[in-house]
Amino acid sequence: MSDRTGPVFLEFESREMASRALSVKLAELLGDALETRGIAALVVSGGTSPVALFHHLREEPLAWRNITIVASDERRVAPDHADRNEAMIRRELMQSAAAEAKLVSLIPPGKIPGRFDAVVLGMGGDGHTASLFPGSPDLDRALTSTNPLESVEVPQLGSERVSMTPGTLLNSEAVYLLFFGTEKRAVYEAAVAGDDVHEYPVRVVLHQDIAPVAVFWAP
Repeated sequence: MSDRTGPVFLEFESREMASRALSVKLAELLGDALETRGIAALVVSGGTSPVALFHHLREEPLAWRNITIVASDERRVAPDHADRNEAMIRRELMQSAAAEAKLVSLIPPGKIPGRFDAVVLGMGGDGHTASLFPGSPDLDRALTSTNPLESVEVPQLGSERVSMTPGTLLNSEAVYLLFFGTEKRAVYEAAVAGDDVHEYPVRVVLHQDIAPVAVFWAP
């Protein structure tokens, strides 16, 4: 895939500032979608990085009952397990004003929207995003699949997961990467500079001309 303009990199003084700024941007996009179509769809990642973002976003006065939320990936664990992204999203995002939003499960798979208004992804220190991990025996299949979801084994973590495929993640009005720290920034810069998606799978998001990408980063 060609890279026409590359991602926009936005640097903030603090993680709180980055989280708040992304919350404002997401609220604007979701609000525009609700005004135009009456519905909106949002993909979010799990982990710890988006927690502050979720706390800001859940207070936005949006018509949350008309917003569908989907996790970018999920771990094959019990629905109430602490590692389940769905449980974390319900706990950290779907509170306050956002309590009325609809969450689509990936395990078992629910009805995933045909297109998203925004996708929020993280990036690991190994260059993974969603559950597209370097070294996974299922990475090639997941990267090239035309299915919305693929099962992915992650041997280095001893886990099995389900991940949205690139074609699904990029079927969005906008994609945002939210990550923090100098180590991850170095990984990001290396990923931008090279092309091998097997080395850093996040490159499938960074090097494409399907959806615009903006990075929100703070030390």
